[in-house]
Amino acid sequence: MSIIRWEPQRELERVGRSMRRLFEDFDNNFLTSSPVTGQRSFAPMVDINEDKENLYFIAELPGMKSEDVKVTVSEGVLTIRGEKKRETEHQDRNFYRMERSYGQFVRQFSLPEDVKDEDIQANFKDGLLEIVVPKAEPSKPKEREITIGSTNGNQVLTNGHKTNGQKATDGQPMNVKVNG
Repeated sequence: MSIIRWEPQRELERVGRSMRRLFEDFDNNFLTSSPVTGQRSFAPMVDINEDKENLYFIAELPGMKSEDVKVTVSEGVLTIRGEKKRETEHQDRNFYRMERSYGQFVRQFSLPEDVKDEDIQANFKDGLLEIVVPKAEPSKPKEREITIGSTNGNQVLTNGHKTNGQKATDGQPMNVKVNG
């Protein structure tokens, strides 16, 4: 029987490489492939950031033109849709690996309520789509005063609404402020 020297560092490196390969294969084949065709689908990466006045959506669309992209907003949802088309087919070549992805895509983002939908702008340059969404001033709560009348019963009808007939200590109606 021969004795083999155990080197834990090498064994850990081998396990690490195997795990990286496993996750790369999972990411490349399962998460971005169509279950029907096995081909990778295209989903652009989008950065979202803001300053005091605007929200910014910046989408990477390499190899695309502005005519291939449509940006819409409806009911508080910003939608970016388009298609990245394969430009040339190489019938005389065999592929060993195909990492670039093509196809139709849709990315949707819920917008906060305090934005100006009508003032959204989009610019496309060098494969980057930048969408600028202006923020609106947040609405301030409205305050109005409601007078509560008094009667002998438990309920009072004031301004067309029933109340519980609260009275001040001197028997006079109380004024109550209500937000809304």
